[in-house]
Amino acid sequence: MTRGRLLAAAVAVAAGVTYLLVARHPTPPEELIRRQAVAMADAAEKKDLGFIMKQVSEEFRTADGYRREDVRQLLAGQLLRGEWVRVMTANVEVTLTSPASATFRGTYLFGRSKAKELKDLAKESVIAAYEINADVKREADGEWRFVAASWEQVEPASLLAP
Repeated sequence: MTRGRLLAAAVAVAAGVTYLLVARHPTPPEELIRRQAVAMADAAEKKDLGFIMKQVSEEFRTADGYRREDVRQLLAGQLLRGEWVRVMTANVEVTLTSPASATFRGTYLFGRSKAKELKDLAKESVIAAYEINADVKREADGEWRFVAASWEQVEPASLLAP
């Protein structure tokens, strides 16, 4: 067997083993929720309120008395005004607390900028940042949704320190 064929065979075997290992192990819930948080930021940037609200449970409540509809109205006011053109996440942490529940902590940054990376967002930009703490549950349909949350505005510059 020539060296090229041997190398091709080794790559094919490695790809096959990788596929089998990935296919056998479903994505952990923590990773699914992290991806969901990033997808929500992308949807906010595209002003896709419908996608965001699909991630919020009908049972959603906050300690301040906000319900799902209140959150929809708050987001609509912020997103549809067209003031924010970039939305990014930072410091996302997900902790599984049971097979059907998790806690979420992350920061969402809203900015007027053409930056593609967080480190570039502060340059000649207007930025607002909100830390979100939330409870996430796997609902009857198998989807993870946010069921409770609290948020507070934080200083965006604190997120940009090396």
